[in-house]
Amino acid sequence: MPVQLTSPSGKASPRALPATYPETVRRVPAKWVQSQGQRLAMLVSWPGSVPSNLGRDGRRTPIHLLRVWVGHGSTVGSETRGISAIMTVARMLFLCLTLAMLGLALRAEAGGRVYTANMESGTISVVDPDSMKVIATIDPLGHRTHGLLLSPDQSKLFATNMHNGTLAVVDIASGEVIGIIPTGKMAHSAAVTPDGKQVWVVNGAEEFLTVVDVSLLKVVGRVSLGQIIGAGYIRFSPDGMRAFVTRPTLGAVSVIDVPTKRVVATVEVGKRPTFIQVTSDGRRIWGTDTGGDEIYAIDITNNTLLGKLTVGRGPNHLAIVGNTLYVTLGGTNEVAVVGDANGQVSVRGRIKVGGSPSGIWPSPDGKRLYVAGEGTNDLHVIDIALQKVVGTVPVGRRPVAVVTAR
Repeated sequence: MPVQLTSPSGKASPRALPATYPETVRRVPAKWVQSQGQRLAMLVSWPGSVPSNLGRDGRRTPIHLLRVWVGHGSTVGSETRGISAIMTVARMLFLCLTLAMLGLALRAEAGGRVYTANMESGTISVVDPDSMKVIATIDPLGHRTHGLLLSPDQSKLFATNMHNGTLAVVDIASGEVIGIIPTGKMAHSAAVTPDGKQVWVVNGAEEFLTVVDVSLLKVVGRVSLGQIIGAGYIRFSPDGMRAFVTRPTLGAVSVIDVPTKRVVATVEVGKRPTFIQVTSDGRRIWGTDTGGDEIYAIDITNNTLLGKLTVGRGPNHLAIVGNTLYVTLGGTNEVAVVGDANGQVSVRGRIKVGGSPSGIWPSPDGKRLYVAGEGTNDLHVIDIALQKVVGTVPVGRRPVAVVTAR
């Protein structure tokens, strides 16, 4: 079920300190702290979390509050009752700097980044999910950028350029393209092996998949499919032993043994299967029939079709959050919410998004969904607990895929 959101805690506003704080603290110059890299203006509350000290009346009282205000004058103000003389100026400043650095690190980890592949622009938009703004645009050095995926360690972003037949490799830290690898005609989608060592690329106008070595940034092999499959999609099993490739021209999904790089099974599923996701336990595939109005499920323990479910016109990409499946519907401008209640899989709800929704991806904490609005050139932000759009971010032209990074 969807994860409930928790409200963020507010920040306490600084208050003035008494004017009788020991002279050794009052005379600390602000410029010394500013020289550490930035002006600080911070409030540190520390109620009851450290040993108590003797107050002026001789009774033991907790160190209740320490406040430091730096950057708007030449002194650090005044007094806090019960602060021991043992707490030196150096220790207080060190504490403030440490907490500031820790806070910045935690905020950066919580925020992460969202990436959209903009097919008509031939760009990748980088979105800050906290401010809901585009903070950078990456040129993948190609045209009709379509597929996006991250390496397992989140150090690299891979993008397929359909028009050029190439795979672009982006260094996440710098935002720079560090490799352009020709893979074949109509490079449509790709997937990275769970160990992060290889990327397999689906070339829609070729009879093979291309295998790219991530460390070498070059093609090291091919997987024969026997015929052109069209604009297919690929995913790996969690253990990396099998790959699953949709074949729109055949209306089927092929199962590939990764060690031998051979097709070992093919399951017929519908008119035009394109996008798939594999459950985290590696037992089931969910896929969409983009030429109809259904999704399907495959039992990958025995490679059999489990069944189909009507969800609405133009099912596109899918995302799995917990036990719930979210499907973008390009024909009705919705996201279908599919759940399993009492052993019965059904559509449990619908979220209006607009804009011919295409790619969809959950936030790392499972509280949001990011949906690429292919028809309106924007990114829709869905609050899973509220089951509604809570923000829209303009990106490049015709965004078709989205991924999130921690």
